[in-house]
Amino acid sequence: MRIVLKEHTRLLCQCGCGVLRTADETLDLAKLTEREREVLLALGTGSPNRLVARRLGIAERTVKGHVASLVSKLGLVSRVEVVAVAILHHQRICTEDPAPLPKVP
Repeated sequence: MRIVLKEHTRLLCQCGCGVLRTADETLDLAKLTEREREVLLALGTGSPNRLVARRLGIAERTVKGHVASLVSKLGLVSRVEVVAVAILHHQRICTEDPAPLPKVP
């Protein structure tokens, strides 16, 4: 499975299976804001925008804006690719002392 990213193809995972390989050097996670990192981690749980918004205490429209920003900053083309990056690069995204996501009532 290859994820097509704008004008080139990049492989993402690190397990060595040969299907997906790492592209860590092309993912500049340092340019993400703290809130973008929080949204990225929340998206990695498979949550829809509405639930991410509720967990983070922000509007759903704001989450959509963060998703668009993540797509742009990471050189991706879709929300699905954002979720894949969130899952495959979870350890790189997390800060040393991450705050847990609040539970939704």
